[in-house]
Amino acid sequence: MTLKNYKIFRLIIIVVLSASISISITLNNYYLPIVFVVSAWAAMYYCRKQLKTTDVLADERDYQIAGKASRYAIAIYCWIGAFGTFILMVLSKNNPYFYDLSQYLAYSVCFIMLLNSFLFKYFNKRK
Repeated sequence: MTLKNYKIFRLIIIVVLSASISISITLNNYYLPIVFVVSAWAAMYYCRKQLKTTDVLADERDYQIAGKASRYAIAIYCWIGAFGTFILMVLSKNNPYFYDLSQYLAYSVCFIMLLNSFLFKYFNKRK
């Protein structure tokens, strides 16, 4: 399999996975997406094993850019989430549902910051 065929098969797998998940959620079947994701992962793994090329799929620059993008994404999400939490708490005086939503947002921000710090410590010790 060439790199071009690999990219085409990968795109086909992603399109079929997206359509399958959309259809199953529309039909209120929430267990099938798990099966679809696992089968798509297996298909991607099989395609990658069949790839016999010397082309580089990812290099150090890609990993560096991905790390920088994830750092900015986490920072932006945390700032927007914290700001949104305070706004929803202020608005919760008029609508009590906003309080629950603000708590969910606050806990999700805390979770992503804790996960980021634990993963940073883990990867820092591995080096």
